[in-house]
Amino acid sequence: MKIQELKLFNGLTEDELQRSLVCSQSNIVEYEKDDYIFSQGERPRWIYMILSGEVLLEQINMAGRQTYAEYLGERQQFGVVDLFLKRKQYSYSARARSHVKLLKISSHFFYGTCENNCMHHSKILFNMMGVFAEEAEKKSKKIQLLTCGSLRQRIALYLLQNSGENKKVELMMNREELAASLNAARPSLSRELSQMQDEGIIKMEGRKSIKILDYSRLQEDLADVSD
Repeated sequence: MKIQELKLFNGLTEDELQRSLVCSQSNIVEYEKDDYIFSQGERPRWIYMILSGEVLLEQINMAGRQTYAEYLGERQQFGVVDLFLKRKQYSYSARARSHVKLLKISSHFFYGTCENNCMHHSKILFNMMGVFAEEAEKKSKKIQLLTCGSLRQRIALYLLQNSGENKKVELMMNREELAASLNAARPSLSRELSQMQDEGIIKMEGRKSIKILDYSRLQEDLADVSD
């Protein structure tokens, strides 16, 4: 995808875009699969926006267990909250899960003042509010998912949130990463998915796809939360 398609640069002319890239000290960086973009404990310095490829955000506890996992793809961003909250270190790592191309933007652009009072600077700061709104919505959905109730209910909500018109969920995560994203142990997740398949609610199509067979049963599971 092109840089101008990113939400941060919405409404900018080509000239404003080029000047903003210079002003923001932005540059394009690339990583190969399994390369670390940054590691847990490093100091936040940049905002990253994905131009192509997939990135995994993951957290590992002291015992070496993966406790958090989130996949990001094209047009999405990461490192935003950490930078603006001036956190001293990342509580998670970012790792390339395929060849990725990222736009890396320095914090200088957001904390500094443009000496020329450039219009593009003001536009980007306004667009940044939209990026924050996106981040807030994402966090809200994550909280809703993790506080949903039982593991079965968390699975039901995850499937409903991520299914397309064909009622199919394409999994970018492996089973261990999916378990971490649902705050569950991998064996427990596997058992619950197998049970739901036996009941005719879902169908596992390989390791990367789940077909929803009974949409109403998933909704009923979630209805039990409010009851």
